Amino acid sequence: MTGTGVTGTGLTGTGLTGRTWLRYEPTDAAVRLICLPHAGAGASSFARWLGLFPSTVAAVRVQLPGREDVVAEPALRLVHDAVDALLPQVTRLIDPPVALYGHSMGALVAFELARALSAAGIPPVHLFVSGRRAPHRPASRAPIHHLPDDALVAALKTMGDTGGSHRSAAFLRYTLRLTRVDLTLSEEYAYRSEPRLRCPITAFYGTADPVVDLAEIEAWRDETDAAFAVHTFPGDHFFHQRHRVAIAARIAAALE
Repeated sequence: MTGTGVTGTGLTGTGLTGRTWLRYEPTDAAVRLICLPHAGAGASSFARWLGLFPSTVAAVRVQLPGREDVVAEPALRLVHDAVDALLPQVTRLIDPPVALYGHSMGALVAFELARALSAAGIPPVHLFVSGRRAPHRPASRAPIHHLPDDALVAALKTMGDTGGSHRSAAFLRYTLRLTRVDLTLSEEYAYRSEPRLRCPITAFYGTADPVVDLAEIEAWRDETDAAFAVHTFPGDHFFHQRHRVAIAARIAAALE
């Protein structure tokens, strides 16, 4: 599998404005892994993940609107708007079956997408989440999406190294605007009680993450009737990038 980021042929599902949000290549892998990024990030945040999986697992990167090659499209403010548009696109990839992975905001969208796929009778084979408290747990930290720009930048810096400190002022303005919308989507999410998932859930945790604590990660076990596991790694909120090789190995092993 290569990292060209092209959209695979034969995909007919589209997003809200008629363009597909899925970035993948044709494959005969046994499982497709749908990868959903954190707030402010796009499909390119998984570019260095593509070569980490065995041939049995094919990564499909999600490009939510408002960023990168779909920057002209309005970013979403509701989780269920993202899920409603993704569901028909992902449904067309069910052969082979799909698993889901999301970090932070992406974990929340992945969870609700897993629910939607399950309700449609095509549940994912596994849900992988990182950097996000279990969805039924109330927020233990004050929201930040409404803060003035300077205060929001300061709050984001406390989360850890996103690799963007050297970026231009124009890039920072672009990132901040998108991140604020994404944080609105995440922080204004309202959990709804529904039947538990029947697929396994594996959660990943950064031991120095200032956004979520271990108890909030372990609470993901309440969302499934199947197996549950937690794996911890040193690092801040963006530990998943530093440890992507190990995380990809854990995901591949769970999907064997």
